[in-house]
Amino acid sequence: MNFSSKTPLFLMEVVIMLLVFAISASICLKVFVEGNRISQESYNLDQACRQTQKAAEYWQSTNGDIKETAHLMQASIDGNELELFYDGEWNPVWAESRFVLLMKVAGARAEITVKDQEKEIFSIITEAVIYGE
Repeated sequence: MNFSSKTPLFLMEVVIMLLVFAISASICLKVFVEGNRISQESYNLDQACRQTQKAAEYWQSTNGDIKETAHLMQASIDGNELELFYDGEWNPVWAESRFVLLMKVAGARAEITVKDQEKEIFSIITEAVIYGE
């Protein structure tokens, strides 16, 4: 009688199943990480659009007065440029941080750009109606 043990075959099946499980888990983890990254980028784009729109509305409501716009936004002015810094949660801060809103003014026209440390997130060009000119 020849009795062969089936233990090696069972162990090989268990090892293969563990390998399949590990590959599946790594794929799922990669999908969740990528989803989180896309969600964060979407949130940052939404906040950049909001802050840009807010700056454009202040600019237009002040009839193109950069000093009054800076006062309303609590931003700093450097010549014809307005700067406003934000931390990672989009709270205004006074020192350089993760995000910056830049408003470059030329007459009644303003170019408003929001950047993070690496690239531009959102940008618009707006004009204020200046009465009497």
